[in-house]
Amino acid sequence: MIDLRLTILVILLIAALFFAYVVFGGFFSGAGYQPVPGKNLEIMIDFSKPDEKKRVFDLGSGFGKIIIQVSSRFHARCTGVEVDPLKVWWTRREIRRRGLEKYADVVKANLLEVDISSADIVYVFLWEGIMQKLRVKALAEMKPGSVIVSYYHQFDGWEAEVEDTPNRVYLYRIPGVSG
Repeated sequence: MIDLRLTILVILLIAALFFAYVVFGGFFSGAGYQPVPGKNLEIMIDFSKPDEKKRVFDLGSGFGKIIIQVSSRFHARCTGVEVDPLKVWWTRREIRRRGLEKYADVVKANLLEVDISSADIVYVFLWEGIMQKLRVKALAEMKPGSVIVSYYHQFDGWEAEVEDTPNRVYLYRIPGVSG
């Protein structure tokens, strides 16, 4: 009887640790895991108008919800950037399972270290501190006319071109002449 109780306790402890890792593991790299709600994601997609000619990045892609949805619906070429190896593995598995290898991939990398110069659209749901670092990176790397669509947080000192304030969705365009 004691062995059974101990076994159950160990299983519950392992399950709790796994859950804590999935939910809170990203906090150590700068952003915890929380998916964009479906309604807000639809607004983000409507704002950015992805299509098969667009190169899309999702920075802090979690389990790949955005890149899977955009690549399957619009055949845009999508790349998720995620630092958590478990989430990268899961996303790669889902991409293969859905037959989206031609349109979507995910890389295990720090979002501030990945090259986003080829991006036409970047989706983000990040903490405020990282948003300010991303602003500097985006303005330095992204081509004029490309866009960043953010859920929840805004960039300080950068006016959104399009916004849905009640739903906290903001579209920013890289300034300059688009080519």
